[in-house]
Amino acid sequence: MRRLLTLFNLLMVAYVVAPIVLVVWMSFTPTMLFEVPVRRFSLRWYEELFSYDAFVDSAWLSLHLGLVAALVATALGFLAAYGLVRGRPPGSSALLGLFTAPLIVPAVVYGIAMLQFTNLIGLYGSVAALAAAHVVIVLPFAVRTLLAALEGQGPELEWAAMSLGARRRHAVLLVTLPLCLRGMVSAFLFCFLISFSEVTVTLFMAGPAHQTLPVRIFNYVSDRIDPTMAAVSALVVLVSVVLVLMLNRLGALGTARK
Repeated sequence: MRRLLTLFNLLMVAYVVAPIVLVVWMSFTPTMLFEVPVRRFSLRWYEELFSYDAFVDSAWLSLHLGLVAALVATALGFLAAYGLVRGRPPGSSALLGLFTAPLIVPAVVYGIAMLQFTNLIGLYGSVAALAAAHVVIVLPFAVRTLLAALEGQGPELEWAAMSLGARRRHAVLLVTLPLCLRGMVSAFLFCFLISFSEVTVTLFMAGPAHQTLPVRIFNYVSDRIDPTMAAVSALVVLVSVVLVLMLNRLGALGTARK
């Protein structure tokens, strides 16, 4: 039975990983065609990628947008989680459901709603509207992550600081925040990863002048397909793997300290 389970797990891992390995492998082909196996490796398509200004500009936009969305969502998520955990307000379950509602609403529905709203207030096509949409998308993940971090840290040290004369805001900044630093970093990385790879809502929100990297890829493959897409995908996979490894490392450190 154990051998069957091991075989099943290996097959599932191969099923998930094989397409990613294939895309990365194909990014090193020297020809215009997707050839498997690759007989001669080349960096031609990576050179093409970095010489294409549209992709470079979109990558920088996705990077800046992900950083802004992750920073704002982490800050707001901490405030929301702190109020829910420490304050225990009436209707906290309903508030938590409100904060996590974007996880339930289909991305297409949310994208259309944000498109109509930003168009109504005259912000459609702006970076600010795009950033606001991404903040709403990633906020539930920040709230959930920081709820777990705060619930794992009792209020005793915070009470001790206030009993020694510290105001609540000073106790939160100097005691609670450092204790939840690992959770803050995890929430930030999680939000950045989701924002960086988000495409559905961004298709509705991104104007012609502000196309993120996923939207640029989508528009590019609508017209043509060449190994440049494999090179872009390989770099996105690399960024995602690095962030996932950092999240796993933070989780392992948290388990070890407990």
